Amino acid sequence: MYDREEEARRIITRLKRLEGQLRGLQRLVANGEDCESVLTQFAAAKGAFQRVGEIILGSVIRDCVEKESVLKSPGESIESAIALFEQYVRHLQ
Repeated sequence: MYDREEEARRIITRLKRLEGQLRGLQRLVANGEDCESVLTQFAAAKGAFQRVGEIILGSVIRDCVEKESVLKSPGESIESAIALFEQYVRHLQ
């Protein structure tokens, strides 16, 4: 069963970890570390940021489908979820 509070804690934990990665990236740049180290840390942060987005998207879709399933047909709820997914993907480009 879907637990909104648990999902929020999971998202916040990942965001805090991402915050730490970004601080680490700032330190690397400030200390003049080599480009490879900076780019490796950047890629890790980018991946973590994208994963947080995916988790948030999943959470929003679950909420959307759950709420709309009461008001709309299953097909309409699925279409709303697909529209949210497409919007997220457009923002990645």
